[in-house]
Amino acid sequence: MKKIGRINIKQVILGVGLVVVVFLVQCALILHGVDVPSYGTANQVSTFTIHCGVNPVMTSGTYTTKLVIGFLAPKSWHAGQNTTVSFTSQIGGETMSLIPSSEIEPNSGLPWADAAKKKLGIGGNLVDDVEWVMFRSNTAYTLSNQQNFDFDVVVNSKLGPQNMLVKLGFYYGTSHEGLSSSSDDYNKTFFSSCFPVSGGVGDIVDFCNPQLSSVNPVSGSALDNDIITLTYDNAVVSTGLSNSTDIYFCGKAVTTTGEEFSVCEQTFRTKLTSLGGEKFRFDMWPRGFFGISSGKTIDHIEYYYTDATGNAKVGYGNTSDPFKYTFTCSDN
Repeated sequence: MKKIGRINIKQVILGVGLVVVVFLVQCALILHGVDVPSYGTANQVSTFTIHCGVNPVMTSGTYTTKLVIGFLAPKSWHAGQNTTVSFTSQIGGETMSLIPSSEIEPNSGLPWADAAKKKLGIGGNLVDDVEWVMFRSNTAYTLSNQQNFDFDVVVNSKLGPQNMLVKLGFYYGTSHEGLSSSSDDYNKTFFSSCFPVSGGVGDIVDFCNPQLSSVNPVSGSALDNDIITLTYDNAVVSTGLSNSTDIYFCGKAVTTTGEEFSVCEQTFRTKLTSLGGEKFRFDMWPRGFFGISSGKTIDHIEYYYTDATGNAKVGYGNTSDPFKYTFTCSDN
């Protein structure tokens, strides 16, 4: 294990009471850091350990709440289905439950996962194909004055099938406060540096570094019948298209049986839409674009970007190799 970050925030004040303050509570939530492995293996489980602490100070009474833990991961990991979160402490421990999408976070009026994304963000990932999954203890725990202790939360998550670099996120809070909009002091959040996943399928899906081309959803996350959005950034490095204002898609679809269907023309049909600042976009329904008949399934597409003449082509890593996008085989 490699500990790649530490946050030590002390004496965070949690005010209790909406209209009349019955007693003052200072319930310091302390995030000591998160242990993140140096790398992960596709389709295997990785373990992440969140080092937490509490330091409650109150003038009278006790403080009762449930523990809330959030985990930011690529959507292709299906973390809500493939992640378990548990903890042990001197006042108890358990395996936590996923907060259902139907439940509304009290401060935002949004589902908990949506509220987390709005409040906490996506941690510097450049591709917005990540999601927060939120877990909560089943038991409400009662804290007494100056009942200080540390505890660990263990997150076990099965990684997705793709090779990738991604920044993961971890959240520590309480159900009593929710994702408070009044102060960041109530939300303890940690984002990892780029976490590499290897041993999977396809080219590396890079959430961390600016890319010539990216696709949303990421490779391996969409069916061939889904709409996908390709983006091209002509300003990342100098390429054969650096002086071009008209950029076109040129590629082929390869079916699961090895048949190939190519579209490479410089027409309105294949022209990318300018987004300004030398960035371009191309929306595609793959089956319709390549004319795939029923009974056939696209395994992947290989493609370049070209200019109006068709002579200049830019592929993966600014080379002559094509970009590759792989489709998932089912919607499960």
